[in-house]
Amino acid sequence: MRILHRYVLIEMLKALALALAAVSGVVCFAMVLSALQQHGLSPVSSLLYMLLSVPGAMYIALPLSAVLAATLVYGRLAADNELMACRASGIPLSSLFWPTILLAIVAAAGCMGLASWPMPESSYAAKCLARADIERLFFTQLGSTGRIRLKETNFQITVDRVVGDMLYGPTLKYRDSKNGQTYCYAPYGRVEFDSKNNRAKLALWEALVVDEAHSSPIRATHVVSVDLPTYVPRREDDLTLWYLLAVEHNPALADRVRLLEEGTSPQAIQRAKDSVRARTLSELHGRLAAALGCFGLVLLGAGLGVYFHSGHLLTAFGVALAPWLGATILTMAAMKTVTRAIEAPDRLLWLIWAPNVLVTIGGLLFLAYLVWIWSSPVRWRVLVGGRRG
Repeated sequence: MRILHRYVLIEMLKALALALAAVSGVVCFAMVLSALQQHGLSPVSSLLYMLLSVPGAMYIALPLSAVLAATLVYGRLAADNELMACRASGIPLSSLFWPTILLAIVAAAGCMGLASWPMPESSYAAKCLARADIERLFFTQLGSTGRIRLKETNFQITVDRVVGDMLYGPTLKYRDSKNGQTYCYAPYGRVEFDSKNNRAKLALWEALVVDEAHSSPIRATHVVSVDLPTYVPRREDDLTLWYLLAVEHNPALADRVRLLEEGTSPQAIQRAKDSVRARTLSELHGRLAAALGCFGLVLLGAGLGVYFHSGHLLTAFGVALAPWLGATILTMAAMKTVTRAIEAPDRLLWLIWAPNVLVTIGGLLFLAYLVWIWSSPVRWRVLVGGRRG
């Protein structure tokens, strides 16, 4: 019996490792492509960004890989009539599901471990890396979207097109302590960067300038120096699990509240704190519920593999994809709902847990059905006959 359990468990771990490597690779590649499009990373930065994206990709891929491994292995056992041979040898079907429970515990623990520290820390490090080359980021974002807005310095620029360091049709909007709100338009201009001080100097020729103090010449060369933000504020999904617990009880620790401008009204500060608490609760319970859902998905995947005899890879992938996709979409929708419920997010936390609890209960009930009814037609006939009588 131990040899059989060891064999099934080893096969599932092999399938889990292969599936995790394949799915994580696809997710990592998609993350790097998105970063290249948004930030214009250099080749070296792209490789570092891919390495930093591995924990986040594994966190996304682990539940799908685990349910796929369970579905594939038990589907092969059913398709090759090995389950029937075990039952003919006197081995009950219930004992064959012990490796499934072990795999479910390993997958849930791995999901919880990644969500606790590696995933948020590596995600934040990747964001900092993407923003490190501020000059490349400036031109990439301006060239792709034609617009840059810096909330930290109250600065906004739009251009018609960018060629090298030349700007064509630049329009500036910024607030100056001396001249107040200033608007500037020029047919063309140029940007120079001071990497040591993280500043950008914009020279606009034949610029049309209008400010509140009316002190700037209407038609002249207009020069603006902008401090480029280098600090990346941490969002709630960039926080470790224990820091999320601290922010839940004290929202003032979050960057969304700490970085508010001086003179912000108490009402705005309180609303920011309520928003941070709602986002923190959503992220915290989302990670915990995802670990529970991973446990239930493995149980459900093993039962579906036996029931549908899904020994082929494509069949197993189709069978495993449906419950994982449904649970993931419902959980993400519930997290967004809790995030928007700023006034009372606690009342809606059950929405995050509901899909994952239902998946776990469904997996346990489905395994019980396979063990007590599906594997014993005689017991099913007796049960049905007793009800009719």
